[in-house]
Amino acid sequence: MVIITKPVFIISTGRSGSTALSNCINLNPNILSLSEFLLSINMNSSGPDPEANNWPGLSLERWDGKQFWDLLAKKVPLNIEPYIKKGVRLKEFLYKVTDTSRFNFKTGVPAILAMTLPHITEKPDELYEELESVVPQFPEDRLDRQYQRLFEWLLRRYQKDVCVERSGVSVHFVDRLIDMFPDAKFIFLYRDVRETAMAFNRFQAFKLGTALKKAKETTGEDPTNPNSDVSRLGEFKWLHPDYFDMEQFNNYEMSYEALGENLSSSLVSAEKNISKLPSEQVLYLRYESLTETPHDQLRRIIQFIQPASATAQENEKWVEQSASMIRSKPATWPELPAEKRKKLERASEPALKLLEYI
Repeated sequence: MVIITKPVFIISTGRSGSTALSNCINLNPNILSLSEFLLSINMNSSGPDPEANNWPGLSLERWDGKQFWDLLAKKVPLNIEPYIKKGVRLKEFLYKVTDTSRFNFKTGVPAILAMTLPHITEKPDELYEELESVVPQFPEDRLDRQYQRLFEWLLRRYQKDVCVERSGVSVHFVDRLIDMFPDAKFIFLYRDVRETAMAFNRFQAFKLGTALKKAKETTGEDPTNPNSDVSRLGEFKWLHPDYFDMEQFNNYEMSYEALGENLSSSLVSAEKNISKLPSEQVLYLRYESLTETPHDQLRRIIQFIQPASATAQENEKWVEQSASMIRSKPATWPELPAEKRKKLERASEPALKLLEYI
């Protein structure tokens, strides 16, 4: 029998303050913060692909414990060290790859170990080994119950009240989460789409993944493979490890119009799904409000999550501690050249209207 503790999911497009919010939640002694959990276990070799709507671990299928563990521990070898050595920053990747680490980029780092477990503990390899012995023993059951088993085990292991999961691009699978966890709570974190698009064009991990994917689709060659035919890479030659150029990478720009369209449509779709839930299960959280009035918004958040064993004094201490970590950032989208700005504004309009930015 699975004891059910209702999880909380933070839903966002990414680049909307969700990482900062995860870090704040991680400070709370009564909450287990699961950062990038659902994203990391559903990622493929070229990174998340929301447009493919491919989320193999998000369904009501019946899986046994070994199948579930295979999803959590999936390893995808990546040849990204040359890019890191030349200056690409992968800030969300928290597992420390060293000469002596159990896993590295060549072996592949297990999905749950790349970002989620190092966020929970300073000894992620030890926690991974514990889970490696526990999860494969889960009985065959529906996937929603397998996640609940995992969540409950982690809550007992760390003596916490509730799990709060946060993944970038979760707007693309919130419908599946609602089907799997109809009684869960959802924090819908959103930001001015125009500024989110700007942030994605500064997000190095996303930029690199997008550029590599486009190069492979265009040329048929994998730029990360040192043995690929460089002559066939054409305009993407600079992405090959031997020719990677940081200045060209920094100048590489994804279409603001396309980003605006994708972000806007995903937010509109997510809000449509979330709006069907009872009001007590949803907290709408505007990024700009969080940065402008962090104390007030953090109080709303903790009152919504309601960790069972927390005292009012503990909650207020958490609010004060977390508020000091929230930083306001000036808007940069107005600085775009006029034509790009107009295209971005037009593409972003559906979400901007829905979320009352215009």
